[in-house]
Amino acid sequence: MKQTLTFFTAGLLMLLSFTSKAQDTNDKDDETKVKLKPYVGLSMGISYALGDFAKADYSNNKSGFANKGVTFQLDGAYYLHRNFGIGYTFSYQDQSNFSYDDDLILSQGYTTDFKADQGTVTADKRYRSFNLLVGPQYTFVWRSLSFDLRASAGALKSQTSPLLTISVTGVDAQTGSITQQSAKGYAFAYGGSAAIRFDMGAGWGLSLKGNYVKSPGYDVTTTGRTLNVGRLVTKQPITEGQIVFGLYKAF
Repeated sequence: MKQTLTFFTAGLLMLLSFTSKAQDTNDKDDETKVKLKPYVGLSMGISYALGDFAKADYSNNKSGFANKGVTFQLDGAYYLHRNFGIGYTFSYQDQSNFSYDDDLILSQGYTTDFKADQGTVTADKRYRSFNLLVGPQYTFVWRSLSFDLRASAGALKSQTSPLLTISVTGVDAQTGSITQQSAKGYAFAYGGSAAIRFDMGAGWGLSLKGNYVKSPGYDVTTTGRTLNVGRLVTKQPITEGQIVFGLYKAF
């Protein structure tokens, strides 16, 4: 009887030890499966014109003569299942004014095409736009760092685009100035982004993010044209690369 009791006690102790270890393992597994918290952040940085949008080529009607500018962004994500979620970015970008060289290239091009004594291009306003992009995001975490990868699509809204006034002299068929109007249209946009976020504690953190945005562009209208020669822009495609730095809060 005493021997049986001893075996029973030993077995009970082994069972309790095994159960305790299993519980510890489960607790560790649960810690690695903590659901990521949604976050929202504010950031600012540089917006680079890319592709045709950045080209200063008079003969290419898709050339935008756009320059480097500033961007401000509201960015965040909501997680649906573990590392997968939906991310969003609302941004404003300003691609700066046309340069003197941009005006000169356009002036020389119109002078040649119109066979004019002189051609002058005056640029007012500039590329200013809003982007709203939404898409799936995957985040993986290593210690205090989170790495976000996102594909997105949405809309681009032009607030202003360059207003160009073209004047040519010595051309009887062109009786007045030509005006390429500032555009305020909408366009489909898509792209992707990659970000690194550093958790500082209490839900606050710093973020560094790179964005790529591409759009077939919005319609552009030209008025005052009485001679059908020279550069004519009817649609302006947009391609932007952006690098932003900011602060975020997880909830």
